[in-house]
Amino acid sequence: MTRTSTRLAISLTAALALAFPVTAAAHGGGHQGHGAKGHHGRGHNQGQVGHGKHGRALILVGTVSSVGTDGTLQVDVKHANHHGSGLVGQTVTVDVSNARIVVRDVNGDGVRDLLDVAVGDRVLVQARVDKGVTPDPSQPVVARRLVDKGAPHAGGDTSGSGDTSGSGDTSDSGGTSDSGDTSGTPPAG
Repeated sequence: MTRTSTRLAISLTAALALAFPVTAAAHGGGHQGHGAKGHHGRGHNQGQVGHGKHGRALILVGTVSSVGTDGTLQVDVKHANHHGSGLVGQTVTVDVSNARIVVRDVNGDGVRDLLDVAVGDRVLVQARVDKGVTPDPSQPVVARRLVDKGAPHAGGDTSGSGDTSGSGDTSDSGGTSDSGDTSGTPPAG
C-alpha cells in the first residue's frame, strides 16, 4: 500500500468514526439514563398503546336496603368521598355482577358471593367514575369491589370478645347455673 492510499484510508476511517456517534445520538440510541425507552419528555400515558383514560375513585359507605337476584343491591349511602358526595343520604343501585366481593361465608356453602350479603349489612363500595362526571343516583353504580362489614353491633361490643350474637353472654353454660336458680341474678358469694 502506498503512502497516499494509507493516508486516504486513515482519513476516511476517522471521518466515519466521527460521523457515526452523531447519527446514533440524532436517532436517540446509545443512551439509557433518564428517560429510557424513548419516553423522555412525554406526559403521562402519551404515545402508549392500550392505556385508556384514568377515572376517579368513587367510595361509598352505607347500609344494604335490598339484595337483588340479578347481581345488584340497593345501598342507603351514609358516607362518601368527594366524588360521591352528591349521593349521601340517597339510595343507590350498585351493580356488583363483575365486582370482587369481600364477605364472610355467612350461609356456609363454601362460596363467598352475593348470597352472603344480607339486608342491614354495612358495606363499602369501590367504583370508578370518569373524570369530571358526577354520578347519577338514578343510574346503577358499577362496582369494582364490595366489602361487606356485616350487621352493625346492637350493643356496641368493644370488649373484643368476638361475640356477634348480640346476647353479651360469653359462657357456654347455656344460661343455667349449677344452683338451679333461673332468676338471672348472680349467686351471692
